[in-house]
Amino acid sequence: MGLDPARDLAAVILTHFHHDHTGGLDHFPHNRIIGPRANYEVSTGLRGKLMGCLPHRWPVWFKPELVATDGPPIGPFPNSRPITRDGRIALVPTPGHVAGHCSVVVRGEDVSYFIAGDAAYSQDNLRAGRTDGVTNDPATALATLRNISAYAAQQPTIVLPAHDPDAVRRLSELEVFN
Repeated sequence: MGLDPARDLAAVILTHFHHDHTGGLDHFPHNRIIGPRANYEVSTGLRGKLMGCLPHRWPVWFKPELVATDGPPIGPFPNSRPITRDGRIALVPTPGHVAGHCSVVVRGEDVSYFIAGDAAYSQDNLRAGRTDGVTNDPATALATLRNISAYAAQQPTIVLPAHDPDAVRRLSELEVFN
């Protein structure tokens, strides 16, 4: 894409610390890397390793900026963590898949982008209220799916789960969740 991560990217935001979400960190040694403190604390212990976190595979230089969602509510989410000064990019708590999981909300002029990480594996699962098969806490995951749907009902929102093969098309066509 012609991007220079050190020059063109202000930050990398991790929704959680599973290996399939941290495996590309080697490409960002000079970037600010932000992640949820609550998930990091779980991920670096035995419980995290049993759940798919591989901290021994993280780059030796990896020292993420760990944040808590201790800021103001956003829609149905009880709290958030503004990432940008204007608050248009923020983390919101979306636990269930794993403890401490967060999603990224990007509020544009006409549409919001909800980068769901693994809070939902696909938009179809979100719409059906179907949690993923590896969730640690199905009841919490279902409550998270309801919060995401409620957020998307409040304003035009493009929902982008990390593993949804149709997400790229929806993003390019600006297809909102309804």
